[in-house]
Amino acid sequence: MAKRGRGNHMKRLAAPKAVPIHNKKAHTWMARAKPGPHSTRMAIPLSVLLRDILGLADTLFEVKKVLNARRVLVDGVARTEPSYPIGLMDVITIPDMKLHYTITIARGKLEPKKIDEKDTLHKMLKVVGKRTTPGGKVNVLFHDGRNLLGDSHMRVGDTVLLTLKGSKVEKLLKRGIGSKCLVVSGKHAGIEAKIEKFFEGKEGRPTEVLVKTPEGEVRTLLDYLFVVGDA
Repeated sequence: MAKRGRGNHMKRLAAPKAVPIHNKKAHTWMARAKPGPHSTRMAIPLSVLLRDILGLADTLFEVKKVLNARRVLVDGVARTEPSYPIGLMDVITIPDMKLHYTITIARGKLEPKKIDEKDTLHKMLKVVGKRTTPGGKVNVLFHDGRNLLGDSHMRVGDTVLLTLKGSKVEKLLKRGIGSKCLVVSGKHAGIEAKIEKFFEGKEGRPTEVLVKTPEGEVRTLLDYLFVVGDA
């Protein structure tokens, strides 16, 4: 009988471009990120992050021991699944080692960035959808799969600063002219930019924007931008 369902591993040569594994020929296989808050294309399996990228373990056996001891927190929650998907803006905390990271993007690849302990209390989330519930309330969907009750001030493309404990919105960063953004997809992924002009899409084509970057002006898709600062 043929095997049904997806496998738990993939060949390293077939790893998504966003996963920062530089020597893909060192081993044949790597863990595949399980379904979760981030798509496989834009996620790093937790075991790969700890062992291959951060170098905090030598083997998968060691990774499992650390995770089963509940010593690794993702967005303030202990995760024990080695294939748990880690994606953009996730907050990784290892209290025993006093290590704190957030996942950003650089040169087109997801990259852990060290942060201070005080910065682990909140997380940036991009609004990717909205709908009105039967009771007339506004339900807001974020890029990591979360959804919260919001209001009409939140629009698709905006960013909110959310407290991880209590899920309270601290600040709303609007997407508009002058907004500071991070390009998270396309050939300019990882570059910080400032929105200068919008170009409305025609005949079903996506909206494009002109942004100012340290390398000069660049035209990219509006959906590729993640707002990280006010105008």
